[in-house]
Amino acid sequence: MKSFLKKILVFSIIVMVIFVAYELLLLLVPNEYSYKKGYLEKHKGELRILVLGNSHLADCIDCSLLGDGAFNAAQPGRSVYYDLRLLKEYIGQMPKLECVVMPYSYDYQYWGHLHELKHEPKFNTYRCMNLKYMGYTYLDGEWWHWSEILNSNYDHCGRLFGSLYKPLTDLTMCDSLGIELDASYDTRGDDWMTKQLPETTALSDSTELYLNYNDNVKIYSEIVTVARKHNMRLIFVAMPIYKTARERVSRRQIDEMNEFVAMLKRLNPDLEFYNFIDDPRFIEQDYYNSIHLNNTYGARKFTPLLRKIIDSRF
Repeated sequence: MKSFLKKILVFSIIVMVIFVAYELLLLLVPNEYSYKKGYLEKHKGELRILVLGNSHLADCIDCSLLGDGAFNAAQPGRSVYYDLRLLKEYIGQMPKLECVVMPYSYDYQYWGHLHELKHEPKFNTYRCMNLKYMGYTYLDGEWWHWSEILNSNYDHCGRLFGSLYKPLTDLTMCDSLGIELDASYDTRGDDWMTKQLPETTALSDSTELYLNYNDNVKIYSEIVTVARKHNMRLIFVAMPIYKTARERVSRRQIDEMNEFVAMLKRLNPDLEFYNFIDDPRFIEQDYYNSIHLNNTYGARKFTPLLRKIIDSRF
């Protein structure tokens, strides 16, 4: 019996050593989180324009078209909570920073802690990667999310062994200035116009969404207050969406979006908001799916429009 228990103990120790070694080896393999964190650390003294937010900007703002000192730090699936953490960490370390660009659209006032917990496996990945490579815990500070083996579906095995032969951009999934590379026109599929169609729920339809709304009032209010305190230009953009998605967005959702932005402008009158949701300049070839522009044509069309907005005040 003692011999059997000893073998179990030895086996458990070996498994634990392999587990820890695997997690530590992953730290040496580049990914989009570690790359963007490293870029911010290396270039924080040079940046003039910082793009935050989720995939709506990560996929379609090509910072090579915005001029020197611009970087796309947006991440797919990122909660605005992480935008606030990043902004508070770096805004005092970026002496040349003049402008922060973030997405805001018809349902952002509903996104929050409860909403993300409904999609637990996917959200665990975001919690894990933001903790392990960006250094940000979530609201509850759960450090056990650090393990990719236990929490992430970010293809850690493929990254680890792919690092032996894949180019850097395949590992980071973004170019040198941060635009994501996986949302191209050629890879969108024939059913792109029905992918990721938005929910039709408005604020008053759901108690859960109402709680999310209250969380987001606090987070967005702090973002606009931090920007005002540091005399930082803050630009919110509502990105274009295809007509199949626009048909599902109600007038009430648009009204609630505008009411939310108006509330934020009372805290920071200099907040700028530009609504491109139904902009007719964006056509079928510009989209990756029903609610995202692609990085092929969409990015080349939208980024110059954003540059005109930014340059109008510089």
